[in-house]
Amino acid sequence: MPVRHRGLLLTVLLAFVAGSMVPAAAEERLPDRRAVGTSARTTSSSTQRDNLLDLLQQLEALQAEVRQLRNTTEVQGHELEQLKNRQRSLYDDLDKRLRETERHASTPAAAATGGAGIASVPPTSSAADGPRTVTAAQQQEYDAAFGLMKQGLYEKAIKAFRSFLVKYPDSGLADNAQYWIAEGNYVLRNYKLALEEFTKVLSYNKSVKTPDAMLKIGYVHYELGAYDKARQALTEVQQRYPGTPVARLAGTRLEKMKKEGH
Repeated sequence: MPVRHRGLLLTVLLAFVAGSMVPAAAEERLPDRRAVGTSARTTSSSTQRDNLLDLLQQLEALQAEVRQLRNTTEVQGHELEQLKNRQRSLYDDLDKRLRETERHASTPAAAATGGAGIASVPPTSSAADGPRTVTAAQQQEYDAAFGLMKQGLYEKAIKAFRSFLVKYPDSGLADNAQYWIAEGNYVLRNYKLALEEFTKVLSYNKSVKTPDAMLKIGYVHYELGAYDKARQALTEVQQRYPGTPVARLAGTRLEKMKKEGH
């Protein structure tokens, strides 16, 4: 309720209370023969005042509650925005690190071609006959899809990455695109579909996304309540990638499952 409206309402109610007190004061000056009637009206006025005061107290309590709820909503909105920013930063950092890894791996091939504007990367698909490349157009379209991902527009990002794979199935970014399709479905809690999509990542030979995909497969099984499969997948991550961040995350989830009795 706006402040001016609240003040006007309080003024009207207080004026009504004050006005209700006038008859009672006037009745005290009337002859004794009207004492009984005066007493009844005084009692009625007193009851009226009590009721109005009670309403005022309820109104103030309600206004205080509304203010508290508004403050809580603002705090939650701020915290949510912070989480979204943090998520965007994490996605961006992960993608940058993966690109850096791919760049280091492709240095010999790029040097051999004289660096003609196309970044060569090692074969990441078992079906590839030779090194796959990333053109400027592919990079631009991939970045646009990834931008949607960072904004939290997961459904649009998934659609954009699928379109990328249809157009550039042999791109050096194909395995990355496939991973983000799976990740988008995981965030949207489409766990069964996410499991299918993460499994597809494993079909890309030597993909830098493989460890993360294996970890997420374990996570998905956990979310689906398939604890034996989750344990198997997470244990495999620990065995294949000891001492790595994904191995530590796998261990954390396994410890959580143990505490939960799974």
